[in-house]
Amino acid sequence: MIQELDGKVIQLNGSLLGFGHLQEFSIHAVEGNRLFALLQSKEEEGVGFVVASPFSFFTSYTFEIAEEDKEAIDLLKPDDALILAIMTIKDPFNSSTMNLLAPIVVNIENMKGIQIVLPPKYEYQTRTSIAEGQLLKGGGVSC
Repeated sequence: MIQELDGKVIQLNGSLLGFGHLQEFSIHAVEGNRLFALLQSKEEEGVGFVVASPFSFFTSYTFEIAEEDKEAIDLLKPDDALILAIMTIKDPFNSSTMNLLAPIVVNIENMKGIQIVLPPKYEYQTRTSIAEGQLLKGGGVSC
């Protein structure tokens, strides 16, 4: 799914934690790698994040999107949701981490997105090692 959105602009409307002053981010697929993309601020050139679908790495990752968050991005169907997680890339790569506690939910129909913080019942972490996950072919969406 990330590849199909290459070059599109996502309206995050200040929901990205620590970057509330930024509204728009473009998504750029990493050439030659279907799993990763760069989420680049349109307002500040120096602000960008490596993102990936958490479902590509963690088979049991699941959560429910709160009604107010669905309403904020006009999300009507689960199939219209793209879930992204911000990564911290490390050397060696298998020590890289993914933020499973605060996923970004994007409505692919209108390109509105929101970063949400999951409630404590999920027990996810902001720095989950991708080595803990099980790499899937293709991944999936569950919300």
